[in-house]
Amino acid sequence: MHELQETNTKKYMADVYLRLSKEDGDKEESDSIANQRELILDFLKSQPDIQLNKIRIDDGKSGVDFNRPSFIEMIEDVKAGVVNCVICKDFSRFSRNYIEAGKYIQVLFPQSGVRFIAVTDNYDSTKVQGYTGNIIVPFKNIINDAYCADISMKVRSHLDIKRKRGDFVGAFAVFGYIKCNDNKNKLVIDDFAADVVRDIYKWKMEGISAQGIADKLNVAGVLSPMEYKRFLGLRYNTTFKVNSTAKWQSVTIKRILTNSVYIGILEQGKRSKPNYKIRKSNDVAKDKWIVTPDAHEPIIDKALFGRVQEVLTQDTRAVEKGGKVFPLSGLIVCADCGGAMVRKTNTKKGVRYPYYVCREHRANKDFCTTHIISATGCEKGVLYALQLHIKSIVDAQKVLATAENMAYSKDAVKKLTARLDAKQEEVKRNNDFRLSLYESYRDGILPMADFLSFKASYDQKIADAETAVAGLQVEIDALVAGENSNNAWADKFREHIALKTLERKAVVELVEKVSVHESGRIEVRFRYHDEYHRLCEISKSSVDNKSDEVVQPSSEDCSTVRTEVA
Repeated sequence: MHELQETNTKKYMADVYLRLSKEDGDKEESDSIANQRELILDFLKSQPDIQLNKIRIDDGKSGVDFNRPSFIEMIEDVKAGVVNCVICKDFSRFSRNYIEAGKYIQVLFPQSGVRFIAVTDNYDSTKVQGYTGNIIVPFKNIINDAYCADISMKVRSHLDIKRKRGDFVGAFAVFGYIKCNDNKNKLVIDDFAADVVRDIYKWKMEGISAQGIADKLNVAGVLSPMEYKRFLGLRYNTTFKVNSTAKWQSVTIKRILTNSVYIGILEQGKRSKPNYKIRKSNDVAKDKWIVTPDAHEPIIDKALFGRVQEVLTQDTRAVEKGGKVFPLSGLIVCADCGGAMVRKTNTKKGVRYPYYVCREHRANKDFCTTHIISATGCEKGVLYALQLHIKSIVDAQKVLATAENMAYSKDAVKKLTARLDAKQEEVKRNNDFRLSLYESYRDGILPMADFLSFKASYDQKIADAETAVAGLQVEIDALVAGENSNNAWADKFREHIALKTLERKAVVELVEKVSVHESGRIEVRFRYHDEYHRLCEISKSSVDNKSDEVVQPSSEDCSTVRTEVA
């Protein structure tokens, strides 16, 4: 009788599935891979009808989705008929997604004749009977799913709180920074990488293209951000790597040149997942980002960062050999239609003659006239204008350094300060009158109509006086700034006092735009023109302002050069 029972007992070939996730909160010691394995192997000792095929392990994989390597291999075993039994410690080790888990446990496995066992949940599909037995599966899966949703919500909330208080919550610090040893949520400057970042910004200002900078770094053997992370011992992987050793790319350079983290601003929460079941992240609208200014020490000066952003928006497609951008790229425009001038080249008897022509005219000859100018002549004209402008600034500052002009400036400041005090007193007096009006109205002395009429009159007087105060303060600040020969804006020009050739760095720092007229005359509008105008106002009694003078350049290709200060 015993032998007959042995013969009729069904034999099962089983895959044991073990899973542990650091993402969904599975941190209990009892859920460790080793403990799961020991528990199930001990269980199998009491199951003579089950033979072990393989132990499948997904360590560090979330139970929310089913894109797990070992899980996929186990299901392939099921579909191929290699196994007809699946064993887990409990339902949560199998999955925390109740919808997908139900498809496997209640549909796929029964259709394939697969026995499913969750040891600690006391579930064995061969022993389930009736409605009460079957309902345990979706109920357990819902509980596990809800647990995962709760953990996900708590993690999201905690991360948002940290972002809002200015903590860095990224897995890896941005190139140029490292995480502080004492506070992993604080970025500190990595001196070596920060020097590379500074070089990248400097080279961009010198006119080197993004690809040119990448080539320069690769030739010098500088580790790319990806390789540098690995050099530091960080476990960094990406799907974007193509070669065995990651090289600098133009896209990497552009990311560094546009990342405001380098001026101390943290921009976080740029991407988000719709919910805990969807692994793909989506872009978040910019107004929803969590932005923290002055979150850490900057590597790049804000003024330099802003100038680089302007340079990046300019048309710099035309590039010289060696990856350098032409000096006037993105800055030269048609004086009549305002469109960009594009650089072209004619070749005659083997000699190349570069020139600029109005883009709109090339596209539609009826829209604008020719506006052609020699590139060489235009660059000489801009250089000449720059030299004159720099000289005029230096001369004006020399004048301001004299005792006579210092006295003039101090006297002017004194007079303006007296006017400022008078206007501030006027604001205070009208405010007092307005307050007394309200008291009269409150006490029933003044009717509402009269109160509103008088109040409107005093509101206007106060607004006018406050506008005058603001204007006077600007004038005083300008005079005080003029007394200082080391103004930051003027220093930018003084740095190029020995300028002999037109350099891209000098152009993007000092020139706002170059306008080309149909006659070939060019107008060069310099940056800081308001500050320059104030400087000239202060020193006009002692120096002739030559900035508005039409001058003849030393090039027959460019008829006139004119610099504008207002």
